[in-house]
Amino acid sequence: MRKPVTDIQLLAYIARKKADVISYTEASRAVKSSSSASRALHQLIEEGLIEPKPKLIGLRYVTEYAITQKGKQVSQLALQLTQLRESAARMKNQAEEKDVEYAEVAESGKQQREAPKEETAMTKPQRKVLASSSAKKTKNTQNKKMN
Repeated sequence: MRKPVTDIQLLAYIARKKADVISYTEASRAVKSSSSASRALHQLIEEGLIEPKPKLIGLRYVTEYAITQKGKQVSQLALQLTQLRESAARMKNQAEEKDVEYAEVAESGKQQREAPKEETAMTKPQRKVLASSSAKKTKNTQNKKMN
């Protein structure tokens, strides 16, 4: 079973290049392999999106593939589809990165809530010392105000 992804890939390449004619070599560069390019070219010929045009170069013939008007319209749609897929992939990656950031923030907040408070971590004698020192400070402050 054929995968239309290769056809779409080739059509998007044609739209990006704004090409009127494409060679087999260019088609091979646009897709993963030369056999995929060959299959895609044959499929596009059958659908009437491109037309083979033999061209004499030196002593040999080279086939160029002319893009039909219908082929240009379809290639623009293929390019739009490709761009949408790429933007969807970027959005998914950004969402995953934010999820990781949110998870890290939530985890750090949880750790802060779970950390023992200073007062509860003190021993009873330490609390007495703290209470007596704050009482002395209060007395000193009141004495200074009276003077």
